[in-house]
Amino acid sequence: MPPTSVASGRAVRAARNYLLDLWSRREFAWYLAMGNLKARNASTTLGLFWWVLNPLLLGSVYWLVFGLIFDRGTLDVTSRALAPGEELPFLAYLLSGMFPFYFTQTSMTGGVNSIVSNARLMANLSFPRLILPIAALIESAVGFLTSVGVFFVVVGLVNGIWPGPWTLWLLPTIMIHVLFNFGLSTIVARIAVPFRDLNNLVPYFTRLWLYLSPILYQASFLEGKGEFVETAFRLNPLFPILELYRYSFAGIEIDLGSTLLIAIAWAVGLAVIGATSFIKYEGKMARYL
Repeated sequence: MPPTSVASGRAVRAARNYLLDLWSRREFAWYLAMGNLKARNASTTLGLFWWVLNPLLLGSVYWLVFGLIFDRGTLDVTSRALAPGEELPFLAYLLSGMFPFYFTQTSMTGGVNSIVSNARLMANLSFPRLILPIAALIESAVGFLTSVGVFFVVVGLVNGIWPGPWTLWLLPTIMIHVLFNFGLSTIVARIAVPFRDLNNLVPYFTRLWLYLSPILYQASFLEGKGEFVETAFRLNPLFPILELYRYSFAGIEIDLGSTLLIAIAWAVGLAVIGATSFIKYEGKMARYL
């Protein structure tokens, strides 16, 4: 048998055994995530509800500044949830991007801290280290799922936008987003072990990413600003995911087929890159902890 075939066979068996070991410890990841979630909110009165309040309050600030002060009360966006010719309220557009973005932001922050903050656990227990960023992702996902219901209540009562047939796309959109955030969290978790300064840089990166994403403004705002700017804007990996959320939340008209394919490509690509680089580096993490 050729040496390349033997090596590839070993690699496949190693990957399979690693995934089986990871699956067998899925309850450990869940309990670790829930323990961290309870510990983080144990000293606060509102507890988990702060996960909802943070993007909601931040969105309220942006709505006050851009929606009221700069008079952007509505956007020229076609939505199936509204009457023909009716414009989409800025608050609904803003929150439909703010909540998903906060999910990505907390997933990245959790990924950065997942390995370093669990150094003692890693020293005393033997388990696949990939469980740690997965647990951080579960923690963020639980908070995000809580916020989805709050979004529908807020925009329903304030803007009269309620769930419709398009809302059925919310589940696959969340699944794509979870896979996307998994890739991001594993990438930053791998980088943060030898480069501890990443913990200080992530907040600035996510704030810049917020301003470069279609959250405070719609894509048409960049029309006429040059082909390079428009192309770079649409290459933002969050762009198709936010489009899918806005379709799921408010039935905003989009090219569903191409948007879905691009979002899946980003999610799968980041997940494969993140998981592969993390697992390959896993054995070297102990020397930095």
